[in-house]
Amino acid sequence: MMAIEVILRALVYVLVFTMLVDNQAWGEKNCYPEKESVKYRCMKHIKFGTRYLPPLLGNKCCRTVAVSDMVCICGILTEEEIREISSFKLVRVARDCGHPLPVGTKCGTWTVPPPAPPAGTSRAHP
Repeated sequence: MMAIEVILRALVYVLVFTMLVDNQAWGEKNCYPEKESVKYRCMKHIKFGTRYLPPLLGNKCCRTVAVSDMVCICGILTEEEIREISSFKLVRVARDCGHPLPVGTKCGTWTVPPPAPPAGTSRAHP
């Protein structure tokens, strides 16, 4: 009887541990639902092979971008998704919706560059 109790206790510990461990254990945030939501609500703006159509502030795409972790979403794009959506357009949508990604963020196959210097300025020293 004692052996069964010990085995059951061990199984309970294993079950609780398994329920607590998820992607967080690997240091990865679970933003997959956010990614699907952004893809669904912003597809006409981010579709690969089409002309860029800027989203309007306050539309369903921008509202979704505002509540999504775009850095995380960019980091989990799959090869298949990169063939379907434009990483460049995804970054541009985030910027046009008022939530620009930090310089250096890798988004699919594209990395966010630093902003261009203002027109008429030179980087060269006199």
